[in-house]
Amino acid sequence: MAARKRVLIVGDSISIGYTPLVAELLAAEAETLHNPGNGGDSDNVLQNLPGWLAEASPDVVHLNCGLHDVKSHRDPPRIQVPLERYRDNLRRIVRRLADGGWAAVWANTTPVIEPRHTAVKEFDRFNRDVEAYNAAAEAIVSDARLSINDLHAVVVSAGPETVIREDGVHMREEGSRMLARAVADCLRPFL
Repeated sequence: MAARKRVLIVGDSISIGYTPLVAELLAAEAETLHNPGNGGDSDNVLQNLPGWLAEASPDVVHLNCGLHDVKSHRDPPRIQVPLERYRDNLRRIVRRLADGGWAAVWANTTPVIEPRHTAVKEFDRFNRDVEAYNAAAEAIVSDARLSINDLHAVVVSAGPETVIREDGVHMREEGSRMLARAVADCLRPFL
């Protein structure tokens, strides 16, 4: 019997929600791991990715960052990671993956329900920013010939109001299950 492959899912709390479900779906084919804690923004992913890769030694990496990058702080008004720095971070992340020979899949950032989010958070997130950061990421990862797992489209297709919790950003159980199926289906060809 061939050894099971190792999958490393790098991401924020959205991926923390679906990783155990991906692990169940891929149990016969792979050991599925998640970076320690919340991957946060692209600054954090860039800084910690080498250690996460060394520790997990994965065969394939499923990667996302973006929801923390687009945080729009209210006082003083500022975006957590401006778009140009996000682009630079992603170029450097993609280069590290390529230099290390890691197979990788990029996952687009999921949408938010702005009124719900604004009502409960001390900062904002706007879909216009999610879409702009997704477009920037798609251009960079496409140039690097990485596969794209369009989780944004999965949520939009299902209807954000039905799969996103009252906080306007995190997935309900059915949303996490739906994303887990999309992630598992995307990763199977690499296994």
